[in-house]
Amino acid sequence: MSRDDAYLYDILESSRAALEYVGGKSREEFAKDAILQDAVVRRLEIIGEAAGRVSTATQKKYANLPWQAMKGTRNRVIHEYDSIELDIIWDIIQLDLPLLVSELEKIVSQK
Repeated sequence: MSRDDAYLYDILESSRAALEYVGGKSREEFAKDAILQDAVVRRLEIIGEAAGRVSTATQKKYANLPWQAMKGTRNRVIHEYDSIELDIIWDIIQLDLPLLVSELEKIVSQK
């Protein structure tokens, strides 16, 4: 397995984990659970870190993936940890991660 393939699997695994963590939870439950928030934010950090390590060639090959958004989210939760907007994190979980998982599953199924 190439390094880029390993990073793609890391992104997929962390995306699935974040979705599993919040599965069945409401926005209000998420907002009240600091441990759950920490777990999800950690997974977003991993997603962004792995995305940043994927080669430019692979990023171009899979240009449909939101590379800049993944890296940007990581930078925001790392460097602006004191002002993370839970609504943004919740939207990422609810809207972005399911699409990311779907796209990554297509990619890894071809490997």
